[in-house]
Amino acid sequence: MKKLLLIIFFLTIIQTSYANSIEYKGLEKLSKNNTFMDNKGKPYSVEQILNKKNSILIIYNHGSVQDTKLDSCKAKPKFGYIWDGAVVPAILKLHNEKIKGLEVKIYRLCSGVRGMTGENQKKYRKQFKSKGKIKLVDEFKNLKRQNIIINEVEKLKNLGFGNIVLAGLSAGGWASLNLKSRFPDKIKGVIAINPAFAGPKKEWQKKYPEWGAFRKLQVNILNQSNSLNAIIFAHSKDVFEDPDTLSFFKNFKDLQLIDYSELKPTSCNWADVNKKMKSNKGHDIPQSSCFTKFIDKKNYFINYLESIF
Repeated sequence: MKKLLLIIFFLTIIQTSYANSIEYKGLEKLSKNNTFMDNKGKPYSVEQILNKKNSILIIYNHGSVQDTKLDSCKAKPKFGYIWDGAVVPAILKLHNEKIKGLEVKIYRLCSGVRGMTGENQKKYRKQFKSKGKIKLVDEFKNLKRQNIIINEVEKLKNLGFGNIVLAGLSAGGWASLNLKSRFPDKIKGVIAINPAFAGPKKEWQKKYPEWGAFRKLQVNILNQSNSLNAIIFAHSKDVFEDPDTLSFFKNFKDLQLIDYSELKPTSCNWADVNKKMKSNKGHDIPQSSCFTKFIDKKNYFINYLESIF
């Protein structure tokens, strides 16, 4: 009973005022960089989209750094610079694609607010170690981002975009999946690439148990539904989440969990230098052209979008 009450309390926190204007410190400055992007990652204005009703709008959500820091989301990030909030190149390729008579548009959402302070995190760590559980009364960054994203979904719907798909890398992918599970009627589907939010798995499993507890709360919310229309990509050399830690998603109907561990990091170049990645850099593969080729080879994105429209 106590567990059920905790989940209900947690849901109340994260759903409060989702449809109202949400403001967090630093958000107003970041939101100025929200923009539609073409296949080269170049920003353009909504005025150039003449037929919103017959569009598929993919809202892309970037990754995150630690809760105490502001995420980088530059107005004009270089192609492939996922650490600056750039859209994953394989997603950009969907720009202007035709899916069952609908035209794909990409919207990059900057929602990189700060989350919990270091002191707050220590408070929950102490609470967990002494009581074996936590009573969440603050918002960590991913909760804030979920509120920001669903608020932006409402704004874009009011502009005339009816067919909305969420996409995201890392923390952006995790937030997208959580929102789809809670607001299935507002979001058609999700493309989640290397979803994660609680830090490296060695940390949330042992060193920082409070983040393991936050993650468990998130998983409990996801598990409230047995169906989740999404496609998820996971890699065994990802230090944050891997196909094993994400295996609970296999229990959902309408969900594809793609293990792309066959793609070796050492065969992929970094976006900024002509240099191969190290063997443990599975989380960074999506910035590379080798991930784009992997997606194109089996037409993963197109096939998924065709299945939901």
